Amino acid sequence: MPNNSMKTLDELIRDLGAVAGELAVGPCAIALGGSHAKGVADAQSDIDIYVFAESWLPDAERVALLLQLLPNAAAARSWSAPPEQAGTDFALDGQEIEIWFRQLAPIAGIVARSVAGEAVRRYVTWTPNGYYEHCALADLTSLRVLADPRAVLTPLLERIAFYPPALRTTLMRHGLVSAGFWRNNFHLETALARADNYYLRSIAQQIVTDLIQALFAINRAHFPGDKKLSTHVGKLADVPENFMARVEAVLGGEGTSAAWRARFAELYRLVDEVAALSA
Repeated sequence: MPNNSMKTLDELIRDLGAVAGELAVGPCAIALGGSHAKGVADAQSDIDIYVFAESWLPDAERVALLLQLLPNAAAARSWSAPPEQAGTDFALDGQEIEIWFRQLAPIAGIVARSVAGEAVRRYVTWTPNGYYEHCALADLTSLRVLADPRAVLTPLLERIAFYPPALRTTLMRHGLVSAGFWRNNFHLETALARADNYYLRSIAQQIVTDLIQALFAINRAHFPGDKKLSTHVGKLADVPENFMARVEAVLGGEGTSAAWRARFAELYRLVDEVAALSA
């Protein structure tokens, strides 16, 4: 196989897609995902290749076949989370690569719930502010399909070509609930009086996290997750001036009671500005 370091990025991605397809069993679609598909990749970014299929080779067999197809792959390892997903990760000439395997039925369920306006959030370790099911729509709509000969993925993508109106309504409403709860709340007032730093940070983070969901919905933009959020917010058309800088100022550091009161006053100015955008 030619030296991968001599290939262009597009050539490498094309070849990785072909390799990934060999690791699936039966009909499948292959796509580029992650930061490279979203246009926010940097020098630290890995390459994410997605395989959408109903089945794939077992972990050990995927590694063995991968090493046959890519003899210079390093640190190849596989994992599985049956029955819905699995992965095979490795490095190629210093470039980290992840091949993700996903069953289509669970993804179709997420799409259906999102189109119906259901916003599902689960608390999981790998994403501190919770996993929002509709975050999958950002991944799906940003995919660069490399191959889908049996049209197993394309119909799903067509369902979310436009931002689901029912999901937008739900997220705009839910995104302001925590702010409404805490405004003039007795427990917030006592925390401000005590300068109860940990408690106040947690309340501010809750309000900000929900507010960001509303902001993306207002813009009919799929929430992509917390990573590189400043970059994604910067691409939104309707957003309060200096939104992320103001958010970071609200969340940063400890303070006196007076300092916390000033920060929450600024936070509620942001809340009101976002609410005005949703009117």
